[in-house]
Amino acid sequence: MKKNTITAVFSAAVLLSAMCGCTAQTSDPANHAEPVQTATLPLGKEKTDYFNGYVKCDEFTYYADPNLWSYVNSPDDPCELRMITDKDINSCGLSLFMSDEKPQGETAEFKVLSVVNSDEVRSTGTLATAERTFYYYEWAVDETISARMYLADYDDKYICAYAESNNFGYVENKIADIFSMIKFPDTEGTTK
Repeated sequence: MKKNTITAVFSAAVLLSAMCGCTAQTSDPANHAEPVQTATLPLGKEKTDYFNGYVKCDEFTYYADPNLWSYVNSPDDPCELRMITDKDINSCGLSLFMSDEKPQGETAEFKVLSVVNSDEVRSTGTLATAERTFYYYEWAVDETISARMYLADYDDKYICAYAESNNFGYVENKIADIFSMIKFPDTEGTTK
């Protein structure tokens, strides 16, 4: 059963920002770049199962330390994991999923670069693990929370991650730890 698509996540984030008065709107569409949410593919987010730190979907599994991450099973939350903190100084939410398909010849790097000129994109970058490189772009959800869309190539799909935080500098290594734990059924015992 499909939960949300990443397009719905972006639309909800933009709608929430607009309702809070945090998004600058222009009335002349000719002077406004194409919004981020329409520049992305609709990426399917599959149902996941959780047990004692292990998150499993149809295509892969990964481990999220239950001392650091709590699992959220809510269709209203774009994140399946929320960082456990005793303060609001550092927060993070995260969801991992696979794209339905990848357009032929469009690498994750190319896909991220295709949205660079959007007014909503604050920054782009890379996050490397031992097995693969994730490319991301970042935008503001509201005055304190930023969101990132991470993409990495895997065969004819993208490995995708949606993350939101008020301090990516603090949580980026924790996100990288989770990315490095991704295991595919055909690569049991390794992190292809």
